[in-house]
Amino acid sequence: MNRVLIVGGGPAGMTAAIALARRGVRSEIVEREVEWQPAGIGIGLQSPPMRALRDLDVLAPIVDRSRHHAVIDMMRPDGVKVAEMPQVNVLGPDDPPFVTMSRMTLHEVLEERLRSFGVPVRLGVTVSSIDGDDVGFTDGTTGAYDLVVGADGVHSAIRRMLLPNAPEPAYAGQVIWRLDVDKPAQLERYTMMLGRETRLGLVPIAPGRAYVWMLDSSLGPERPPAERLLGMLQDRLSKFAFVVPEIAAQITSPAQIDFRALYWLLVRPPWGAGRAVLIGDAAHTTTPHMAWGVGLAIEDALVLGELVASGVDARELPAQLSERRFERCRLIVDGSLQLSRWEREPDTPGADPGRLIAETFKALAAPI
Repeated sequence: MNRVLIVGGGPAGMTAAIALARRGVRSEIVEREVEWQPAGIGIGLQSPPMRALRDLDVLAPIVDRSRHHAVIDMMRPDGVKVAEMPQVNVLGPDDPPFVTMSRMTLHEVLEERLRSFGVPVRLGVTVSSIDGDDVGFTDGTTGAYDLVVGADGVHSAIRRMLLPNAPEPAYAGQVIWRLDVDKPAQLERYTMMLGRETRLGLVPIAPGRAYVWMLDSSLGPERPPAERLLGMLQDRLSKFAFVVPEIAAQITSPAQIDFRALYWLLVRPPWGAGRAVLIGDAAHTTTPHMAWGVGLAIEDALVLGELVASGVDARELPAQLSERRFERCRLIVDGSLQLSRWEREPDTPGADPGRLIAETFKALAAPI
């Protein structure tokens, strides 16, 4: 393969370009947004995706610029600690098992690696048509490519072009509130606070900065009116103690609030058609309950690079990539949905989130 087009400049597309460049395969990225900025605020990476980043030669800067967590503290809403959740480590005793950072930090590390390979990135343009190896772009230009990689997210236009009968993303029954705040001095470790209708995450991501997320089972997918958003958030935060009042005092405008409905998607194999393949959220979108969405995309990219380097024909890639990746991705998508259901129905007989997470992470520790 001499020319590969990657559609989407998020973590999936960026790591795919890095994986291919390390194998001597030229690629270019097109990104529909005019400004190349990451979506979201904070991110956590488990040990297996960090293993993939090590294989892509970008683990060291990630470790250097992130916060490290051996356990996650579990608290009641009143701030009483009730448990610690140890994090699985598949790297080595000197490596962190779980890291958190801002999404901008991850973007910057991956962009630096891309620039070192000279991968071109075109902004403000995406694909309008695919016909064999001929690709049309929204700016009126065309090009011929040996392979197209659809890394354009949950609402992927490439997926609709390649697999018109594939399922659409489905609402998962919860919404998430996200905040970027000054880190309270007392907040030193990743902490989860377990309410009945809401679950709060307090995540140090950088010196003086914290990422706050709140899973909410009390609302539908529609975004509340702007004039109500702040009051609704403050009402929910008022149910929690510890450092939450200090955080709530920082939120004075709806513009500080990121509110999104949660969706899921799992495309059955093959992940693509012709000379085009899907990776990341375009093929499998998970809710954030296991903090594995970007991790799966990074692993997809590594496996894609391995398959291309082994000489797999472009037309065989959709079947071979999904054969390698489907079951692993299903574990996260289905497991995260089950956790979401248990949060929405907390009195479900036999519900055991801790066991489900432990068994899933044990399975994911296996080589990819």
